[in-house]
Amino acid sequence: MTKIAKLAIQSNLPQLDRLFDYLVPDSLVNQAEIGSRVKVIFGRSKKALDAFIVDFPQESEFSGRLSEILEVVGTAQTLKPNVFKLCQQLAERSASTLGDVLKLATPPHMPKAFAAHLQLAPESEESSSYNLAADIEGTNAILAGGQKSFLLAEPRQVELGFGESLASVPAWVNMFVLFAAANLARGKSTLILVPDYREHEVVMEALTRADLANHIANYSQEQVKSKQYLGFLRALEIRPRIVVGSRAAAFAPAHNLGSILVFDEADRSYSDQGSPYLNSRDVVLVRQSIEDCSLVFTSHSISSDVKRLIDSGFLTDRTVQFPAPRISNSEPGLRVDSHAYSAIKAGLELGPVLVQVASLGDSTAMYCKLCDEPARCAECQGPLWIDSSGSKKCRWCNSFQMNYRCPCGGLDLTLGRAGATRTAAELGRAFPSARVIESTGQARTTSINRGRTLVVATAGAEPYVEGGYSAVVLLDAKVALSRQNLRAQEEAVRTWSNAVAKAEPKAPCVLVGVSGELSQLFSLWNHHKIAENEYKSRQELALPPSLRLGSITAELSLLTELSEILAKEPAVVRIGPAPLETISTGALWRLIFKYPYSLGLELAKLLKVEVARISAGKIRTSSSGRSARAITVKMNDSEVV
Repeated sequence: MTKIAKLAIQSNLPQLDRLFDYLVPDSLVNQAEIGSRVKVIFGRSKKALDAFIVDFPQESEFSGRLSEILEVVGTAQTLKPNVFKLCQQLAERSASTLGDVLKLATPPHMPKAFAAHLQLAPESEESSSYNLAADIEGTNAILAGGQKSFLLAEPRQVELGFGESLASVPAWVNMFVLFAAANLARGKSTLILVPDYREHEVVMEALTRADLANHIANYSQEQVKSKQYLGFLRALEIRPRIVVGSRAAAFAPAHNLGSILVFDEADRSYSDQGSPYLNSRDVVLVRQSIEDCSLVFTSHSISSDVKRLIDSGFLTDRTVQFPAPRISNSEPGLRVDSHAYSAIKAGLELGPVLVQVASLGDSTAMYCKLCDEPARCAECQGPLWIDSSGSKKCRWCNSFQMNYRCPCGGLDLTLGRAGATRTAAELGRAFPSARVIESTGQARTTSINRGRTLVVATAGAEPYVEGGYSAVVLLDAKVALSRQNLRAQEEAVRTWSNAVAKAEPKAPCVLVGVSGELSQLFSLWNHHKIAENEYKSRQELALPPSLRLGSITAELSLLTELSEILAKEPAVVRIGPAPLETISTGALWRLIFKYPYSLGLELAKLLKVEVARISAGKIRTSSSGRSARAITVKMNDSEVV
């Protein structure tokens, strides 16, 4: 009997956004199974496309002649049924194509890496003996199937609770290792999501020290493509795994998934900047509902999104009491005042000191000496700054402006606020006996050794140190709060908290230049009250996350038609459209729309259909010169306010 396979084609073309029936030739019947990656030809195209078998129906709904599958790629069940279901639901919720989401869930096949994986010796099924004596309070309740929890992470380092190891790790890392070990003991897998390569390295080292290295599937996107694919193949194996990665790990296949553990869910790196513009928080929430596993969010602060989930009863706050760090604050005044100077001086007598700054480079801005006007880029009118190499550059288009001349005729420039490079130089002169290290997104430093070291780091780039810093000083706090973004305060508190968490338990921490209720609550480490105040203000103003905020970008004629369709939905509030940018083919406009969470799925389905109809046969040229979609829909756009 002829075998029919129902396929999901991995393409972002709207016309391929459905399942298709293909014949399985007799030569491939024994290789093809549900989840297999296959090659097919669609229509008159001569280029083979990747597709995945999702079902074997008894008969086809198509009355015409069916095409045949060309080949089965590899022998692994590449797309697990639970991951396919996740992709389907995310495509529906994000008004995108299934092919867009499948590309996030399944890396491209790499024959050499696949062959190397097959040659690896099979691992022993015996697990290590897990010492859970240092059990986290309420572990069984937290890891029970279907439980969704939030824990405010303790801001200190602890001794790793395994064997005779004396390694010191952040408290949240120790908790994740214990949870992963508990899942392994039950024959279950664990997904661990971290925002940055620094956290990834710390987690991997802790798992190795706990003798769990043989169970790890490394999902880091910092690896070369072949090693990324090897991590995917390890996660595919029919045995419990500990999958460690960033955004991509939310889609990782996992045998008998027990828990999803997410650290610092408010980090911007969890938001995908490409279609379908998903946030890992939303991905894991959908996946948890499908697989009924446990879900744990932990961080050093509480985001307004998590606060909404806690208030609605969707997440259970299981935070336990712990000693608060020692934090003091100074009134706005000098950038490095006497209080900060004294903390740095005293801290260096005991060990390394961390100084967090708001910006990288030598100077964050430049001004004309004659007219005091900000120096602007000749190409795009963006602000000029001086990077760590001393070059004048544009912050917007990154072009060099070596021979800048002000419109008033002036050639001489004065420097604005100091960035990380100049701050490191100035503090190095103030403390000549200390070794100075600059750590930024460009100068990557993961960890340092203990010693008389002064670390100047931008937010999020603070390296780890064994035992913690002897003092932490937070500069430019007022700058962080004054950024023109809805989440400016929330983001500032998050980055301050992550820096303070890297201090020794009783080390002094100084917040410079902020006063009032926020500084008092932060000094008391009262993150629940900070989150409560922030979320209440969002509710009063009807801003996210009290509701969803989406955006549609297109030419005005297309946007007007979509706006009229949205006007028929009484619960949807439209803002705009407003001009966004000018391209070679015309001006782009953006329409912002607010809608309640309960309307999300219905609205996404409506927009998906209407966008496909209105944009059929239309493309536009992006600023990079490439072809792009005529209409871009973001169901949850965090960048518009």
